[in-house]
Order: sequence, then C-alpha cells, then structure tokens
Amino acid sequence: KKVLWSPEEPASRVVALASTDRISFWDLGKDEGTKTSSTSPGELENVLAVSWNHLNHNLVCASCGNSLRCLDLRSMSQTICIDGAHEMAVRDVDVSKTNQHLVATGGDDCHLCVWDLRKPREPVVKVSQHSHWVWQARFNPFHEALVLTSSSDSLVQLWHLHEEEEGGGNEIKAGAEGLRPHTYDEHEDSVYGVSWSVADPWTFLSLSYDGRVMANQVPSSVKYEVLL
Repeated sequence: KKVLWSPEEPASRVVALASTDRISFWDLGKDEGTKTSSTSPGELENVLAVSWNHLNHNLVCASCGNSLRCLDLRSMSQTICIDGAHEMAVRDVDVSKTNQHLVATGGDDCHLCVWDLRKPREPVVKVSQHSHWVWQARFNPFHEALVLTSSSDSLVQLWHLHEEEEGGGNEIKAGAEGLRPHTYDEHEDSVYGVSWSVADPWTFLSLSYDGRVMANQVPSSVKYEVLL
C-alpha cells in the first residue's frame, strides 16, 4: 500500500491511500478520519505507485500493471489512460514539481520514460541503461531536466534530459539521441529508493536492500550545463 499527503497546503490533513485495486482519499481532520472519495471497485487493477501533481492538486497519476492512469479528483474519473506505457510492470511514477505536464515512469522492462500529458500518445523520452528493473524514477524538485533512476542492478543513474526553448521557456526535447547517464555504483545490492534534497537541488540519497544509504551530488559539469 501507498500513502501520500495532499500537496495542497503545508497544514493539509488530506491523504491518499492506494491499495492494489483502488485509491481512497481521507480527511484526517474530520471525526478522526473520514473517507471523502474513492475510485470505484474494479476501476483500477494492480496499483503499484501513485504520484500527486503538486501544481495541479486535482490530478493524481497511478501506475496500474503496465499502464499509466491519471485521475481528476473533482469527478473521480480517468482523464488520461496510457495502456502499455511499458512492456512490463510500471514500478514507479513521479509527476514533476516544476512542470505539471511531465510524468516520469520506471518499469520492469529496464526503461525510464518521460511523458508529456498534453500529448500522451508516446513518451517524450524513452531510455534504458539499466540491466534490471527500475524501482524508482525521480524528477529533481527544482530542475525537471534532471531525473534519477534506481534499479535492482545495484546502480543509480542521473539523467540530464535535453531542453529546447519554446514559448518563452524551456521544454524537454523529444528523443533520446545522445543521452547518456552519469552512473553511481557504490551500492552492492538492489537500490530500491532515491530521494532528492528539498534544501539543496544538487544533493540526493539512495537506499539499497542491504540498508546502506549513500549521499551523492550532481557532478559540477552537469550542474553548469543546467544553469548556463
């Protein structure tokens, strides 16, 4: 099961509880916890990961088997459904905190995919440098062009996605040509979790099955490419 706090406000008492076949929403400030809404029984199957959109609080994205589904919380209806988002199970999903349209997914097919929800027919970026399941994919909370992946091949990989100017700002450039990750290989076992620092945009932690926690930083060369 998964538990997510609503990103709507710092003092929010609303949480999402995701089980294998549904997502329920609870207000913990009412009568010691009141269920406010839920997906219908059988609407979702094999829910593996859930991510709340921090810029559009009415949108939640979930991985269900090998598909990606997005729910509008106002109507509790599916607004986007991408069947076959990965060839195998989608282990993780993460909505960018700086671009509400971007979603990253990692799967048992060893791939990282980045989706633009405005044109979800195919991923904007699809890359694979892992040799086993991708357990987590995480956007940098300050720069959506930086994405971390962790895998049961014991590696953590940092991806710097190509950007291009569009409409007065930067957009993730479609395609994976020339993309090569920076690889961190200090772990000796499966890496199940990665987490960016919320205070320092260039620092992150990774956690492996053997309990080892590693702290690493974005290489200076990558940092300068992002900033310049």
